[in-house]
Amino acid sequence: MGKFAQVGVTHFQYFAVVVIMLFTSFMLYPGRRRMDSSSTTVAMVHLGAFTANYGAQLWVTLVAGFTMFYNLPRHMFGQVQSRLFPMFFLWSLVTSAISIATYVTLHPFESWDHSNVIQGCCMFINFIVGAVNSLIIAPIIVKNMVAAFDIEVAAGLRDVIGYANFKQMKEQNPEYAACYKLFRRGHGVSVSLTMLSIVTNTVLLYYVASQCVPV
Repeated sequence: MGKFAQVGVTHFQYFAVVVIMLFTSFMLYPGRRRMDSSSTTVAMVHLGAFTANYGAQLWVTLVAGFTMFYNLPRHMFGQVQSRLFPMFFLWSLVTSAISIATYVTLHPFESWDHSNVIQGCCMFINFIVGAVNSLIIAPIIVKNMVAAFDIEVAAGLRDVIGYANFKQMKEQNPEYAACYKLFRRGHGVSVSLTMLSIVTNTVLLYYVASQCVPV
């Protein structure tokens, strides 16, 4: 399982690098874009990417994660998360890249005012969060989570559900203690970054809502 999960993460990292390269090329060569800045289609893609990003964040963070954690045995939870984490991070990276690219198409840099700067910064933060999670955090989380849960299964703790503090096993098994520690640290950083992105997406939602009602 660990080897399979690690290969999967490598593939997701490859796609993340491709997304970053395409996004960078788009931003560095704005003169080569040929889309109509007033196109309803571009606006639809922009809103679709934003809502897809925001919705996935809320669902994975507040619904799916808690539901699985408190209902699945830890090793099964680890199997699901080893595939969900890389996909979720890549999804966040792709949708945030599309959001800012389409926003710049609709609002060229030279026309930006204070409101545009705030929204642009929020979208850029989302993009950076997605990139860091995809390229740096995901491999750390998956590798150490899978290793720690495999050790738990080997120790006969296959059916434990929810949080468990195996203090004695940490003291007796340095490998388990190290894997679990790195997993918790990586997960903590990932959660913090994701919460930051949720905050910035909430700010973006406010600006979208402000354009839907009379001022």
